[in-house]
Amino acid sequence: TLSLHRHISLFNYCHLQATVAMITMGNNESLHLASPTPTAAFASPLSLSSKMMLSSHQHGQSRLQSVAMPEAASSTITIEEKGITIGAENSDPNPTRCLRFKPLEVRQTDGGMVLISIIPDGFAVVDNEKFEGKKIVATESFRKGSVMYTGYAAMLDLSSIGQAFELKIYSEDRQLLSKHYNDDTHSVDDHAPGSKTSSESKRQVYGWDGFMNHSCDANAYFPLLYRTPTEMCYQAIALRDIDVGDEVTCDYALFDYYCDGHKIEACACGSTVCRGKMLGFQGLPLQTKVELLDMVEEEIKDKFLQEEHVTVYKSYLPQGIGLVTSSIDGSHLVATRRFEIGQPLFINSAELVPMDDLTSRVFLLDVDGKYILLDKDHHFIYRDGYAEMLGFDSFMDHSCSPSTEQEYITKHEYVVRAKKVILPGDKITCDYGCLENGVAKQKNLGTSSFVCKCGENNCRGSLVC
Repeated sequence: TLSLHRHISLFNYCHLQATVAMITMGNNESLHLASPTPTAAFASPLSLSSKMMLSSHQHGQSRLQSVAMPEAASSTITIEEKGITIGAENSDPNPTRCLRFKPLEVRQTDGGMVLISIIPDGFAVVDNEKFEGKKIVATESFRKGSVMYTGYAAMLDLSSIGQAFELKIYSEDRQLLSKHYNDDTHSVDDHAPGSKTSSESKRQVYGWDGFMNHSCDANAYFPLLYRTPTEMCYQAIALRDIDVGDEVTCDYALFDYYCDGHKIEACACGSTVCRGKMLGFQGLPLQTKVELLDMVEEEIKDKFLQEEHVTVYKSYLPQGIGLVTSSIDGSHLVATRRFEIGQPLFINSAELVPMDDLTSRVFLLDVDGKYILLDKDHHFIYRDGYAEMLGFDSFMDHSCSPSTEQEYITKHEYVVRAKKVILPGDKITCDYGCLENGVAKQKNLGTSSFVCKCGENNCRGSLVC
């Protein structure tokens, strides 16, 4: 059975960029457009992201630069039998949607630790009809991509109190709704540097949303806003439309790498894509890990890159170029503007990968914040002693009558020019049989073959490249 706890924790959605546009292209396609900020069309759009990666502490600082940190509540919060009274300076009628007041307070009483948690309008904690425990349901509708609420977790060492505490849930109008006596099922082990010392072991302790259940097809995720040594703050964002009465769920695998002591051997989420078990992030298939990588906390991402021997390359789409991803025929490049015959589309810089690394490591491409697992047989050009990794250009389709041609200007840089007029929405294609590097005097050694389906009158039928 599912646990009742295990709310999403320190999500570092560090690759969600407002400068990247996405256009829906139908039921199975989405189009990623070039960010207007990173590079001009003729700047090299490929870099090794390990040179750019931030530590958890650095990542938190970067968030603090772009997100105003709320001031600590200065008024006294008094617990009364009928509710909570908040001082006048913090008397906003809707505190959970205004960061001036944090709706999670920790109180030490003679009877032990008490968490005071205010549940925002739009949600309710109710009995779970599928198994013993609770669940969270929506009491109002939320649209895909909307911020449903701002949540908080306290960073506490629970070992001195035996992991137990009392949770009191109040409504936004300060009425006591329920009391709960909980153990570590309402908290998550903290992975951040400094959270584990010889004298303490901090956990992320949640309030009302600690009752959120797991789903292998969760409808919400929780990017981090900021964290301090005593608390963390995050947003709850709808991954799809959520209607009144729907259960709000999260994917536990996104915030716990091993799930020691909290594994779900028989998942009961009921999703059509249920994975059967919930064994933490490390238990996911490689492709699933890559698909979810932009939503995990930074410490889990770092552990994955290290344990799986992963190299991540970062690549930006040039202006005028889009990347279409389809569940039917994969990813391919399209034009988002008109190009005339002979006009350069872009200059690209290939990463030269030694053959030893190519055989021993896993390679990912981060294209404007979207992680893609690279196929070593199809996404690299093999030379004598090394291979070229082309970044976003790895997804240019073949045609026996291509719309572009490329010319190397250095050993690792080349310019791509239009061979015919290219209109917005047209696929950008090249001839896989003409990928020689004239500067390096290196041929394309060819590591795979396929049946060509370009549909051109001069189609060669099959190709080795």
